[in-house]
Amino acid sequence: LEFIMAGATMVAVGTANFNNPSATEDVINGIAAFMEKNRVKDINELIGCL
Repeated sequence: LEFIMAGATMVAVGTANFNNPSATEDVINGIAAFMEKNRVKDINELIGCL
């Protein structure tokens, strides 16, 4: 999430999948939870917000 907030439009989690096959799903769920908690309607609102 920090990378998105710093301006990234794509987050690589491929390497994490070697240790945790559900890493991609975990990242997606984490971002969704953050957005819901903080009432962010569009992920584009987060890109570059730092």
